[in-house]
Amino acid sequence: MTRKYIIGSKYTVRELMELAIEEMYQSIPDPNRNDNKPNPKVGAVIATQDGILISTSHRGELRIGDHAEFTAIERKNRGMKLDGNVIYATLEPCAPGARNHPKLSCSERVVNARISKVFIGHIDPDPSVSGQGRDFLTSNDIDVDYFDRDLIDVIYKENRIFFDDAVIRSHEFNSNPILPKPTILTQGLTSFDIKDLSEEAQQDLIDRLNLNSKIASEGFIKYLTQLGLVFKPENSNTVRPTGMGLLLLGRHPQLEFEQSRIKFTIEQSIGDAKIKDIEGPLLLMPEKIENLLNLSFLPEINRETFHREEIVDISIKLLRELVINAIVHRDYLIKDKQVRVVAHKDRIEIWSPGAPIISLDKFRKFNVPSISRNPKLAYIFFKTGLVEERGIGMKELKAFKDNNSLPNPTFRMENDYFIITIFRKTDTQDEISLDMVINYINEMNKISSGDYAARFKVSTKTAFRHLNKLYDSGTLDREGEKKGRKYFLKE
Repeated sequence: MTRKYIIGSKYTVRELMELAIEEMYQSIPDPNRNDNKPNPKVGAVIATQDGILISTSHRGELRIGDHAEFTAIERKNRGMKLDGNVIYATLEPCAPGARNHPKLSCSERVVNARISKVFIGHIDPDPSVSGQGRDFLTSNDIDVDYFDRDLIDVIYKENRIFFDDAVIRSHEFNSNPILPKPTILTQGLTSFDIKDLSEEAQQDLIDRLNLNSKIASEGFIKYLTQLGLVFKPENSNTVRPTGMGLLLLGRHPQLEFEQSRIKFTIEQSIGDAKIKDIEGPLLLMPEKIENLLNLSFLPEINRETFHREEIVDISIKLLRELVINAIVHRDYLIKDKQVRVVAHKDRIEIWSPGAPIISLDKFRKFNVPSISRNPKLAYIFFKTGLVEERGIGMKELKAFKDNNSLPNPTFRMENDYFIITIFRKTDTQDEISLDMVINYINEMNKISSGDYAARFKVSTKTAFRHLNKLYDSGTLDREGEKKGRKYFLKE
């Protein structure tokens, strides 16, 4: 049953997000569209900063085709002062230039209404928006935050047809596209040409996307143009890379983007720390990163303890995902800082230039939506299978922490760096000798896996595995069902 919300009543941020989704479900499609695009379903809610509900709306509510934000701001609250209020929109407000002149975009209407904060449910993949509405808001000093991750998944499922169509259209070839204001990634680089692209990286892209093309062929150049990786200047036959094209595929992208190096510092058990820089095209970095991690974090065999298992103090898969996420989501406008990985004996830190666009509080709650500062870069990494787009890294981070009874990872800002700290399993967590276990059971008479976990500071999963190995070897006996099972020394 749908909850009844009352204008003038006070609600939490989560409740207002849920109300916007309820409005989304009520969207009315436009049957007379002449562009054959599917209609998105969009809901919007306006509230005060402390959560007092002012207005609700959905697409087509008062007039077919009207956007939800336009309805909320202009049609329901025309003449009212909305200064300092907050709008919750299930879809990113459309960007300047997305509406036919003289219509204003929704992001411009938000700015003109002097709204102070926007919660966005999902970034619009439409090529006329694709993060540009969000960027316009932030450039006008409007605070932007995002819906909770589970609600973003609801919005995605409800708009799947619209999103899929938008992605297809974003790859339709347009020789004269209307381009947004150039950024460091979308700008054309006139001092480079297509010969400055790495053949190895280009072939890797072809292979990963299963393209029926060859390097330098007309079809492949056309596809690179569709992706925004190359362009052809007016009155010229020379194909040149954009900033993103050079970063992803360039032979030596660090000549232009020195900040795109990855710097590793790894403490050693013996001797000085291992220092290694990784450079080259971004598309080839994941394999180099994985190779370095595999060499630097080899599992050790614990030969002194009764369980004789490998000590794996960090998940290589998790670490790889977090480092690649740092490459994809970092702020490339910060030119004097590189992504850094610093491995201490008890922790690993990933330093990513630029404050995250998601609040630190969401990171601390493992509630991080899959939204990127660089959506097109993230899209290419996802399509090539180099990164999990929908937040898998955070799920694995929480699972690794929980399964190994480790402290919560920390998230902080320091000197323009966003720093994630992951704690490692220390050797003392694995040095559990047979004598220690026997002495403990002699003292307690009978123990559960929970008792073992608390005594030796391991996870209950590890405790259960250790105790059952001792049972299988004939050292221990046991009684009771699995949930309340007790272990004791075998006579």
